[in-house]
Amino acid sequence: MNRSSTPNPLQSPEAAALLKNPSALKTLLGSPEAKQLLTLLNAQHNTGLKAAAQQAKAGDTAALMAMVNDVMNRPEGAKLMAQLQAKLPDQDKKR
Repeated sequence: MNRSSTPNPLQSPEAAALLKNPSALKTLLGSPEAKQLLTLLNAQHNTGLKAAAQQAKAGDTAALMAMVNDVMNRPEGAKLMAQLQAKLPDQDKKR
């Protein structure tokens, strides 16, 4: 398994805050970057993506995270994740 030294933005405090803000989450998920990321996921993991999403919904995120990590390790995916991370709510501004 290829492990990157890049921190996973999905496990950041900003991502946790986003999950508590449905309006901001909806806006982020509707962004062009999120749509492009989904297109990449579909293109690279078409056959297993729906099953992985269902497993994640049931609480088992391992398969989905493996797919996301695979996309993040590709230049285009890494760029999109960085753009999405930049849109996450900034915790320092709330303090």
